[in-house]
Amino acid sequence: MHTEFTAITMVRGEEDVVYAACLHHLRLGFDRLVVLSHVEHTFLRECVARLRAQFPDREIGFIEIEDEQGFSKRKADYIQGALEIYLKRDCHNVVYGFDADEFLTFNHGRGVKAFFDAFCQRFPGEENLKRFYFRVPWINVICKTPIPPQPDLHGRLLDAEYWSLGEQASDTKALCLYRQSHRLHMGYHWLMAKSDQSVLEPDAEATAFAREWEACVYHLPLRNVEQFFARIGNYVASAAKQEKHNRLSRFFLDNPHVNRQHFFEMCVAPEPSFKDYDELKRHLGAGIDEMVLMAFTKLMVKPRLDIGRALLTPPA
Repeated sequence: MHTEFTAITMVRGEEDVVYAACLHHLRLGFDRLVVLSHVEHTFLRECVARLRAQFPDREIGFIEIEDEQGFSKRKADYIQGALEIYLKRDCHNVVYGFDADEFLTFNHGRGVKAFFDAFCQRFPGEENLKRFYFRVPWINVICKTPIPPQPDLHGRLLDAEYWSLGEQASDTKALCLYRQSHRLHMGYHWLMAKSDQSVLEPDAEATAFAREWEACVYHLPLRNVEQFFARIGNYVASAAKQEKHNRLSRFFLDNPHVNRQHFFEMCVAPEPSFKDYDELKRHLGAGIDEMVLMAFTKLMVKPRLDIGRALLTPPA
């Protein structure tokens, strides 16, 4: 039985990065790309049309979702439903889910099929295919030159140079052999049993194999100051509705000395802005402990490693 490779993403906005992410995963060797568009569709239609013209031998599915009500609770259902529609039943299916600011990579820029073939050589036989399940590390990266906020239909950031801030999490983002008994978590993080929602744990030997291949996800959390302002603005606007964001909104509202432009620049500086978190806290105050805010502030203290043009992959 042959194997097909499917990448799936759900996108709302992110016009500065989404085309590059889709292009990257097609170059990585995925046979099928499934794009779920939530609410904002026009630019994604352009992206899909361009990708279909560039990759006429690939299947590129596109689903538009209009519903806002209860969307967060139903995201997993949309993803699972799309996979049920697009995956073929007469083959093995390798599946990977990504967000628009995430880029799966392997050492030396090799592709997903080379990774799968090497796995099959290491663990031969049909009985070992069920071991093909990885939760690959998530690594924050910063572009050396800020990515412009305008829509991009050329994938320019794939040619850019980056600093790595090291591993953010060691067991996130599932790359797996799809199985009918399980469903992909709504954030694409792991496989969960349909029967009781129990989480499937990866095989230790398989995980070690992925580490040999330096399989990881490069994540671009901050790309330009406009994107950062928009994210903070969303958090502040939601404070009245969601208590969990109140402290975050208060941090910026109660600290007029904290300039958002400067805050962004400290996050993406070529060197850590503070030697450790204690120094950062003394400078910015106790409100910096807000959990959502720490997604940004950790960028201020992490050492940078020059990884150059890390997102380049050979055309598949």
